[in-house]
Amino acid sequence: MAISDRCNHKNMKSLFTKFMAFSMFILLFMSCKKDETKVVAGNGTAAAVTSSALTTQVLKEENAAVNFGVFNWTASTFGFEGSVVSYTVQVDISGNNFKAPKEISAGSLLTKTITVADINSITNQLKLTNGVAGKIDLRVKATISDKHPAAYSNTLTFTVTPYQIIIDYPSLYVPGAYQGWAPATASKISSVEDNKMYEGYIYFPDPVNEFKITSAPNWDNIIYGTSAAGKIVAGAGDNLKINGAGYYQLKANTTALTYSAVKTTWAVMGSGTGNVEAPMTYDNTTKVWTVTKALSAGTIKFRANGTDDINFGSNATADGTLVAGGTAIPVTAGTYKITFNVSIPGNYVYSILLQ
Repeated sequence: MAISDRCNHKNMKSLFTKFMAFSMFILLFMSCKKDETKVVAGNGTAAAVTSSALTTQVLKEENAAVNFGVFNWTASTFGFEGSVVSYTVQVDISGNNFKAPKEISAGSLLTKTITVADINSITNQLKLTNGVAGKIDLRVKATISDKHPAAYSNTLTFTVTPYQIIIDYPSLYVPGAYQGWAPATASKISSVEDNKMYEGYIYFPDPVNEFKITSAPNWDNIIYGTSAAGKIVAGAGDNLKINGAGYYQLKANTTALTYSAVKTTWAVMGSGTGNVEAPMTYDNTTKVWTVTKALSAGTIKFRANGTDDINFGSNATADGTLVAGGTAIPVTAGTYKITFNVSIPGNYVYSILLQ
């Protein structure tokens, strides 16, 4: 065989070997692609949720540990074996389309028991008005990872009346003619810092309102009267007196032996109102101030008597808690029912509900 023929034969063999190696690589790559395709998750199937919970419930603090309801749902699948599905119960204000739901994790279980305390905490976070019936929506979210779309169950709707979680601070009692001179049922003023400085808000209905201040809900302990304007006396003194019906901020200092009473009317104001006051109306039955107002995007605060001398904002999270002189409350554009409740000393709250 000629040298050139041997070289051509060798080159042909080399090319054939390379071609076969390349073909095997392509086949292996395609095989991997096929295997990869087998484990791609599909859209999850929607769970079907049912519940034992009554559709209308008045929540009570004494029933906090009682079950609000047991929720059961069918399994959701995402198209391949081995996936672990996690479930979360979502709750939001009815009609809000779960734009900002509160969540309760259920892990991989197909059931979740929710207590009265659980649902009341959620309704407080959602800023439903305590003592007033409101509607919430509930559904179950199923997920396998953050990289795959979640699947959502049907929606259940409930009407619930939440309660406020009350912190019982050191307090004085204010029995008077406005409530029959009964310390046991009298309004209170409280010392949040436990520093002998007490504050509360009380509605006095008469042109002349006389009252005392007591250290306990009875007449058997310290009774404070007055001997001069703005002064209190322990164990003696005349009745304290307020002239004019209205909603009063009442303060007392049992170290300095002083007191003050300032009549207040309340309004909402801020960039959300165009920096124009929106006056609020007081209801002595619910003991809450309210106004329904169209707001623009911005912030609001609550202020008394047309000045900032007595004003309330909220905390950094704007969670419905009122803070004296606190942070302005952010709002988005819309028409809202706004409530302001300082009837329980030390437990001041507000709500802003889209109408």
